[in-house]
Amino acid sequence: MLKLWRGGMPLAAALALGWAGAAAAAEPSYDTYGSWLIACDNGLTCEAKGFEDGVAERPDLRLSRAAGPDAATTVTLTVPFTAERDAVRVDGRPLSLAAPAWTVKQEDGLTTFAADQPAAVADMLSRIRDAATLQVGTEEEGVVPLAGMMAALLRMDERQGRLDGVTALVRRGTAPAAQVPAAPTLPAVPRFRPATALSEAQGNALIRRAKLASAARFKAEECEENDAQEADATGAFALDERNALVILPCGMGAYQGWSLVSIVPRTANGAPVPFRPVLPFRGNTPENSLTEPYFDPDTGILVFSAKGRGLADCGITAEWSWDGRQFQLRGAAFQDACGGSQPGDWPTLYRSR
Repeated sequence: MLKLWRGGMPLAAALALGWAGAAAAAEPSYDTYGSWLIACDNGLTCEAKGFEDGVAERPDLRLSRAAGPDAATTVTLTVPFTAERDAVRVDGRPLSLAAPAWTVKQEDGLTTFAADQPAAVADMLSRIRDAATLQVGTEEEGVVPLAGMMAALLRMDERQGRLDGVTALVRRGTAPAAQVPAAPTLPAVPRFRPATALSEAQGNALIRRAKLASAARFKAEECEENDAQEADATGAFALDERNALVILPCGMGAYQGWSLVSIVPRTANGAPVPFRPVLPFRGNTPENSLTEPYFDPDTGILVFSAKGRGLADCGITAEWSWDGRQFQLRGAAFQDACGGSQPGDWPTLYRSR
């Protein structure tokens, strides 16, 4: 189940971020098979990723592919330490990642092996499809379990319309590449027009109105008054000449806080409206609060990011843009299982143009 987090404690709420204007796009999906996840966004770009669940700073192996008949598959093995080509083994046997098909990049303590030539990708899959583990260096340095990989790739083929065709990774057939559907059209997000900034007095008045209107939400969310008073995240921002955004801190966990967010009319008698993103992706109810929200008044973009644990090797992030009437989803990324090689490296589930 997809989750949001507060200070390391999971909430019973999934990523199903409501996307206005996305009728032409596909429905995102996120599935797990053994030690592997497979995430496909609304443009049907998919990423299959495997790593040791719950183990910090270990290698991860991923296969990513865009939608459409001509899209190539990229295989990437990322290792959180310096490693050479001959350090990679499958079930104890050397796995050749020879140049020029495979490139090696070493930067900032990471080693990345990558290939996108169809022959190299097919050769690697043929050598690891029935294996149990991929190992880099010693067992203590890193093992990528392979259980679930082929099921994840089958799901990728299914979502992109490749089953029984010549472009399939798993269940290949004779159907021509031309039968693979084109990539869906991504939704467009209107350009934001910055409004005149609020004065300090205007902002304080809007914050007071939002607090009065949010009393029931503060109680329902069990907001902590001390945290709400001391947090630096309180703020009021002009969205346009008629509306403002108000962020009210609610609580603080071990490494992140959460806040109540409202759209407040700038007229004296306008009632604040809670921003509760509807998350229909698996039928979830709206969220009352957002973890670590941040609003940029120059771009009109509202962002929230929730880490599954302090290492940030799992979590969820999303951003919305104000279109003059409402916030429209711009992008989202999510990873349920904790692990892999890089903090914040979560698969994309939603994109816009």
